[in-house]
This record gives sequence, C-alpha cells and structure tokens, in this order.
Amino acid sequence: MLALAFFFQIQAADSIYASAALREFVARAARENRAPPASLMAYTATVETELALILRDSLGRELVGQIEQLAARAEWQRNGRYDLHVVGFRSQSMGAPYSALTFTRMYTVPTLYGNRLVVGMNDGLPRSRRDTVATRRAIQKDSAAGRERFRAIHPLAVDRDDYYRFTGGDTVATLFVHDRQIRLLRVSVDPIKRPASNFVAFKGELDFDADRHQLVRMRGRLVSVTSQKDPLFARSTGSVAIAYMEFENAEIDGKYWLPAFQRSEFQAQMGILGDTRPVYRIISRFRDFRISGNDSTVTLAEMDTLPRTRAKLTFATRDSVSRYGDWQENLGIASGKVTADDFDDLAPDVWRPTGKPRVDYWPRNLEDVVRYNRIEGMYTGVAAALRFRDMAPGLAARGNIGMGWESQSIRGGISVTQARGKWIHGARAERTLASTNDFLLSLETGLSIGPLFGGVDDADYMDRWTGALNTTRIFRSVDRAILTAEVAYVEDRVEFARLKNGVFGSEPFRPNRGGAPGRYARASARLEWHPRVTGESLSPGFGARLFTEAASGDLDWQRIEARLAARRYWRGVAFSTRVDAGAVFGSVLPPQVLYEIGGAHDLPSYDYKEFGGDRAALGRGLAAYYFPFLRTPLRLGRLVLPGISPGVGTGVQGGWAEASTGAARRALLALGGDGVTPLSRPTQRIRATTDVRLSFLSGAIGFGLARPIDEPGEWKPFFVWGASF
Repeated sequence: MLALAFFFQIQAADSIYASAALREFVARAARENRAPPASLMAYTATVETELALILRDSLGRELVGQIEQLAARAEWQRNGRYDLHVVGFRSQSMGAPYSALTFTRMYTVPTLYGNRLVVGMNDGLPRSRRDTVATRRAIQKDSAAGRERFRAIHPLAVDRDDYYRFTGGDTVATLFVHDRQIRLLRVSVDPIKRPASNFVAFKGELDFDADRHQLVRMRGRLVSVTSQKDPLFARSTGSVAIAYMEFENAEIDGKYWLPAFQRSEFQAQMGILGDTRPVYRIISRFRDFRISGNDSTVTLAEMDTLPRTRAKLTFATRDSVSRYGDWQENLGIASGKVTADDFDDLAPDVWRPTGKPRVDYWPRNLEDVVRYNRIEGMYTGVAAALRFRDMAPGLAARGNIGMGWESQSIRGGISVTQARGKWIHGARAERTLASTNDFLLSLETGLSIGPLFGGVDDADYMDRWTGALNTTRIFRSVDRAILTAEVAYVEDRVEFARLKNGVFGSEPFRPNRGGAPGRYARASARLEWHPRVTGESLSPGFGARLFTEAASGDLDWQRIEARLAARRYWRGVAFSTRVDAGAVFGSVLPPQVLYEIGGAHDLPSYDYKEFGGDRAALGRGLAAYYFPFLRTPLRLGRLVLPGISPGVGTGVQGGWAEASTGAARRALLALGGDGVTPLSRPTQRIRATTDVRLSFLSGAIGFGLARPIDEPGEWKPFFVWGASF
C-alpha cells in the first residue's frame, strides 16, 4: 500500500515538471529567488515611464489618443518598503477627460523576488474602508462556495506545485556582460486548473541565469484560474480583457539582478463593437542604480523571506514636477517602438491565429450591425466570422446582413481572406451604403450611429454593389509600410434621403446629393508609410499615404491622392500638420467622384461642402506651447484627472478646389440644386482660417478666436474638444 502511494506521488510530481532535471533546476531557482541576496539591503534608481492609451484597428495599426510621461526616483528597502516619487510629468491628449493613472496605483515592480506577484494595476493592498469591506465580502463568498481565496501566485513560490506546470529548460541565448558569459535558460509555465481553483496565475516564459539560477526575465500574461463563469455581460457582448507583462532585469554590480525594463500592457475588446481594440501600455526603464548593503544586519530568517511590498506613489511639488526637463526620450517614442502584436503568441484563444476552427458572431465594424442615417433610417443586422486556423492556416470568412428600417433595403456582404506571412489575399462581394465624403481618416467609413443622437448627418451616399479581389503586402510591420491593391467590378445606384429630421435635434436633414448610376471595372492601389502617424494620432514622426484608382465602363475616371502628416514634440512645443491633395481626371465625370470640401471638419468658416471640383487640397497645422506649470494630475478618489497644463497656440486651416474642365463643371451641376447654380463651387483661391487659442488638459480642450485670412473678416470665438488642428 505504501509502495502504491509512493508511486502515485511520483506520478503527480512528474505531471508538474517535464523532467527530473527541470524539477531540480526550478527548485534551486525558487530558493535563490525567494529573497534578494543577503548583501542587498536597499537601492535607489531613476525611472522614466510612458503611459499610452491606444486604439488598434483590425489590421494592427495603432492610433495613439493619449500619452503621459513620468520621471521618478525609486527607493526600495529589504523590509518591503517601495517609494516611487514622481519628479517630472508631461502629457498630450486627443480629448480623454481623465489621466491614464486612473487605471493604475503603482506602475512599476521593485523586484521579481517573492512568493506573490505585485504587478501593474494593483499593489494588492486595500486603500480604503470600502476596499477592505469589498475584499472581506469576496473572501467570504469564495469560502462559502468552497473556493480558495483569490490571489496572484508567483511561479517560483514555495507552493508553486499546487498552481503551475513547468516545461522546457533549454538554453535560448548567451549574454556577455563585462568579463562574464551568461547562459539564459528558458522555462515555460502554465497554470493548473482544479475544481475549486480561484487564483490569478502567470502564463508564459521565465528566463534564468543558468549558472546562478537568478530570474532574468518574465514574459507572459496574467490569467484568472477560477471555476466561476464569466459575467453574463462579458459573455453576451464578447468582452475580453488581457493583462500582458514583460519584465527584464539587468545585472548590477556583478551580483544583483534588478529591474531594467518593464512593460505592462492591458488589451481589451468588446466583440459587439467590432475589431477595434483599446490598449493601455505602460513602459518603464530603470537607470542609475545605487546599492546599499550590509551583510551583518541580516538574520538567517530575513535572508530566506521577503516581506510584503508596501508601495507608495507620491509627487514632488507641482512647480518642480512641471519644470522637469531631463527626459531621456521624447513623448511617444517608447510606446512607438513596440506594438500590441508582440504578444500574439500569448493571446487568448479568441485572438489567436492557431487552434481549432472558430466561429464568432461579432462584426468587423459596429456600423455593420447598427447605424443611422437619412437614407436607411435605423439599420440593424447580424454578422459572423469563421476562422479556419489549424484546419487551413490564415484562412477566414466573414459575412454580415441587415436591413434599413426606412428604406426596407437589405445590405451586407461576404468576404474571404488568406493571410500568409506578410501577404494577405482576399475576395469580397457586398452591397453597401457608400459615403462619397473625401479625405477620410483611418477609422472613418462615413457611417455611424452618431446621426441618431446628434441630429446631423454630414455625409452623402451611393448604393454600391461590389465584387472585388485584393491583396495586401506588409513591409516589416504594419507600423512601417502597407501596400494594398484591388480590382473590382462595381455598380453604383442613386439614393435619396427618406428622413426629414433626426430623432434628436431640430435641424432638418439635407437632401442626399446626386450621383450617376452605372457599372464599371475599377483598379486601385494604396501605399501607407508609417500609418501610425496621422492627424488623428499623437504618435510623433512622419507619415504619408498615396492612393490611385482607375475606372472604366458606364462610368470612367482616374484619380490620384496624397497625404502627408507629421508631428514633433520639442521642449514643451508641439508641432503637427496634415496635408491632403487629390485630382480626378475624365472626359465625363460622375458627380460622386468629385471633391467636396467645407464645413466643421474641413473649413469651419464655410458651409457644408460649399466648395468642389476635380482638383482639391486641404491643409492644416498647429503649433502649441505648453507652459511648465500646473502639469501634475489631480486625484479625485479613484478618478485621476489630467493636470490643468495650460498652453497657447496658433492654428491654420486651408483649402482649395478647382473645376479645371467642362466635365468637372457639368458634374458640379449634377450634384443637385436648381440646375443653374451648383451646390458646390470652386474656391477661386486658397480659402483659409487662422486662430489663436488657449488650451487646457494637455491640449484636450481649447478655445479662442478665429478669422478668415483669404478675405476680410471678423474674429469669431470657437471651442474644440480634442487636439483639433
């Protein structure tokens, strides 16, 4: 009987470790990493951190909506005390009414030693009576259900065998530091789920100094291992939220492995809203370590344990924080060096390109299943996607169908894509309500639910039937360059407005502008260089886009467009600019291919699409200076507001449109109206508006005075929400 029990005990141990050698190595590593070396009593270091709020689209392009940068002095002591004292802060915002610090209490980890994980958004300590009560109730609820207390377990904890399975153990790299050769040994870690499991676990890779058994790097994600079902809201909306981490240590003074680089990334997606994925990214770099040691003061018990971390985040005086100028990197550089796709190999099943075939009933874009406009009224539909994954790697099929309540028209489409390496090939057939608006930004389609609530529908539409083949080539990464080519057979049909007013708002809807019906073959190509740099993103750098198309059939035309965008930060000054230009050619031009500009988004001093033609250009630029005071964020309970961060700036918006041929002038008349005076007209000259403004909250809001500069005019007040220019 004893022999049988011993046999089952060995089998259980073998199920935890891939080999006896790995079991021995992990046991030694756990002993070495339970507490810092006895001679390490404390350290101080400087830490520079960038926090970014990002939107990632379905192709992987990232648009940055908010950047915050913090410089801090870190002080760690062996007794568990960890103080992070912020001495410098600056930020830029596209309009977020809160600071990213709202989501995190402590954004760095002092060491990778210990039995429990202390990472990113929560330091594990209740901060108020309310938190304490909530924690107690959660513990009582888990106890009543027979589940253990919810906690984050370090993969090298003394009780690791109850929570983790270990594989690997191969040498993956060799580092040369001074006169020492360091072999890195990698161990893979996976949590074990049991009927009463209720803990947070690390899933990923551990890299060790193979000789000293010190933990050098952790890369993975946190997973909730629990017998509880996901909340009904998450299941019904397709909500997924994942916390990734990549922590790298550096050898200090030849004997201590302490933090060098830390990256925490929180990615979320609500399937019902489409493929766009919000990302919260935190990147920190530690420098200038100063070590304090005293072997004689450490007892035997203290050598083998590490007290619970007591983390504290404080700020220097507001004037001091605002004036700080010793930044190592410019705004946006740290978060721009990495992408959300870096963690694809660790992604949950719903995001992974491998695995069993998977069907999801969520749209690519929200407007595929719900939108509102004066043509269709309310539109509702359904969507589904089939990803074949391991059955046919890279192959996926999508479909959506719906109906407009007012138009009683059915629209939708099906598509098939095949991704192989840097190539993506696709085919689609669809009937869409296509917007004829020009110079749209990356996440714009011209369709949305907005007109339902705002009462304004600033777009014109065609009923478009399309069958197309396309291919996309990614150069290096989606942040470097993307080339897309397409051939299509298209039919355009004229649409008209069926609604006179929106549900909200007193302004009547405009008539839908005219177009020419017809069938045609169309070929197009689009090259994007640095897609992350656009007028709608805070990423610094230079970006460009070149687009060309040609159509032949009942409708004939050729088009070429270009976009240049740039953003730069320098000593409290932000420079940003975007220029769009295009030309369309043809002996008979259909009205829907003309350029139409004017209105709140293009030329705010002029009416909606007041100008038009076969040649057009739009340019805008902003230079703003943010004063070195009042930059420190303001904490209101759990909510952290951006610092007041006042600034002054000047902006310029300009536009030009020309009808260079008789075909263009005839097409302008065909847009609608009385047949004599066109709805849109050439500008005759460059139309431009300039402004002077005050901004607050790092550019999130602004107001000032604007006036036309192409003709005499009065200064008029304006207000903007977001870094508009």
